[in-house]
Amino acid sequence: MTLSRKSFATALLFGATGVLVTLLPAQVNRIPSVISDDKQLAEDEHVKMQAKLNHAQKALEGLVIHDFEMVQKAAAGLRNISLTPVPDLGKAGDRTDEQVYEHFRLDFARLAGRLELHAERREPEATAYVYQNLTDTCIACHDYIRDYEGR
Repeated sequence: MTLSRKSFATALLFGATGVLVTLLPAQVNRIPSVISDDKQLAEDEHVKMQAKLNHAQKALEGLVIHDFEMVQKAAAGLRNISLTPVPDLGKAGDRTDEQVYEHFRLDFARLAGRLELHAERREPEATAYVYQNLTDTCIACHDYIRDYEGR
């Protein structure tokens, strides 16, 4: 069976990251993206998280197949989502936690902007490096939110 370049790259993408692609949608409900009792806010944050995951997956696919336009569009989407207002983290008066979350949010937006720039310049190594840093920021932020919720 002969695969087209895009089909091969997509198969490679899913084969190389099969665990990630398989686990993420099932785990999204377990990843706290906001600390709040407000059901509507939690649902809005869940929708935002799904959008981030979709854009991140498109960016990764674009990297694998060297479709820099795809990466650029996905990065713009990630940047725009990260620039939306910050959710209420719950504990009134705890400015430190809000500041830490704000740091992660702004770092994410900055990295998404760099991802977009390197994709526009068609720089595969720099684009991949920034994508990895963006992923690290996601993981660190979610680790922080989990730790925050546990307090």
